[in-house]
Amino acid sequence: MLQTQIRYVQNVLTLSIFISIFLNNLPLITAALVGIILAWHLETLICELRTDNKEIALVLSFLFISFIPVLISNFDMNTKNITLFIFSLILSVLMLITKDIELHKIGNLVMITIFSCILINFFVSDEFRDNYEYVTFLFLILFFLKTIATLLNVQFSNFQYFLNFFGSFFVIVVISIFSGFDIQFVFITAVIVSIFTVFFNLLFLRNRQEYEYFSELTSQIFIFDYLVGFLLAFYFVDAVKIVNGLF
Repeated sequence: MLQTQIRYVQNVLTLSIFISIFLNNLPLITAALVGIILAWHLETLICELRTDNKEIALVLSFLFISFIPVLISNFDMNTKNITLFIFSLILSVLMLITKDIELHKIGNLVMITIFSCILINFFVSDEFRDNYEYVTFLFLILFFLKTIATLLNVQFSNFQYFLNFFGSFFVIVVISIFSGFDIQFVFITAVIVSIFTVFFNLLFLRNRQEYEYFSELTSQIFIFDYLVGFLLAFYFVDAVKIVNGLF
């Protein structure tokens, strides 16, 4: 039930991004994107863990780690270094008090938390502020296309990997060309980002353990895994520099 409620929260936050574009409200867009990532992070943590008291405390601890970039973004400090230090400190303490949790689960939790923290750090950075309209339009159009594909059950067919690749490729090419970027850099960016999007999306799907719950949410579960995978790919390949020819 909680996972379904998280989906509703993510959909409402996505709608708020759409409204914020017309209002030209950057703080609201940033807050909504951070909320979407935290909701995705919470859902994947719950999917990985049980719900006893100790593991609830573990879930909250990892969520706090992801939120650190927001807490320190208003201070004149190196966000990445401070986040890395606090992350290492908290992780060391958690490893000492959660000895009864399987090692591979800890590894999955750390990986998910790192990805979440990286994206939130990106959303509060100057790079995102300078390119928020470009990134936001890509995100919203992909959400729209992925939602249609989900309703048509295309994602469960043998064409799902082609859909994931060409969905990202098509959106990047169209939005980038209309934004005035050079066509050769647009195609390079689209190919690289789309390949990494497919990789991250597959990684998230393979990482899920609760298959019974997984089957109950087949109409929704893939959408935000794909969108988070796209955002990670966009960040890791430094798509803004590539599309501007700065490589």
